Amino acid sequence: MVIVGAGQLGSRYLQGLAACSHRLRIQVVDPAPKALATAADRWTTVGGTGTRHEVSFHQGIGEVSRQVEIAIVATTALRRSDVVEAIGAHADVGSWILEKVLAQSEDELRRIVAAVGASMAWVNTWGRSTPWYQQIRGSEAVGPIRFHLGGASWGMACNAIHFLDLMCWWTGEDLVEVNVAGLDDEWLIAKRPGFMEISGDLFARYSGGSTGVLRSGRPSDPGVSAGRDSLDVLDVEWSSGRWRIERPTSEEDGLAIGADGRRLPGRIERQSERSAALIDGLLEGSGCSLTDLPTSVAQHGILIRALLARWREVSGPDAECVPIT
Repeated sequence: MVIVGAGQLGSRYLQGLAACSHRLRIQVVDPAPKALATAADRWTTVGGTGTRHEVSFHQGIGEVSRQVEIAIVATTALRRSDVVEAIGAHADVGSWILEKVLAQSEDELRRIVAAVGASMAWVNTWGRSTPWYQQIRGSEAVGPIRFHLGGASWGMACNAIHFLDLMCWWTGEDLVEVNVAGLDDEWLIAKRPGFMEISGDLFARYSGGSTGVLRSGRPSDPGVSAGRDSLDVLDVEWSSGRWRIERPTSEEDGLAIGADGRRLPGRIERQSERSAALIDGLLEGSGCSLTDLPTSVAQHGILIRALLARWREVSGPDAECVPIT
């Protein structure tokens, strides 16, 4: 298998693979020697060198095998379509795991789909695969909902797709519209260099009547980049009840409180905790609980089209991509 992108997320994917029950040959690709060194250190930290897995590190896709059972693409959205095309041109890939945000334009989304071809592919929007969210979903009847998601400067451009997808899964509906009229006029420098963030309100509408608002504040310090704060709360109303989910992206101490007083503590698993079960499941043929690529592409297309229209108001009508990741 191949991991392309050895940065913060890619190296956490790698760490998690140390616990896989299947023996793996893992090839890690990143053009930056520093990123490869960090990934190697993290592999050693979790005891990966003492496992039966084989790991190698490479600066180019041309150095890896021509037959790849699973390809994980953990790069930024910038030029991700180029990376997927390069992998697809070099190797015969059985299955793909792609990071969100998938791309920065609808044309890049189409290129990713074409490069993946007939192979199975999933996108790492983790809501569907999170036991905590599965438990909350299982406690309510499927049907139209209203939701409100809010916090300080939590990186809405980068992370909104997680919750837009989560609501599709909770309701069984399709996302049909993202309205950006409530966004603030000024775009913000993101915490990841070279990318931008947003504040204000995003409005979402779904095929079965569900609606929602995603709200993000601005950095409290004008000198601090956007996206460094945590989400405060997710309120979800079903016809049968209501859940207030405090710290909905916490990796330690989230809490869901039902209208009837039920309390469900939970958290979001770290990528290093999720990787082994994800890959073992694919290798065993038991499927994948992440969002399939066609579903995710449809959602991304709606979000990116709306954000790009707003970005053109700032950068000019000829902008082809929205600089989010």
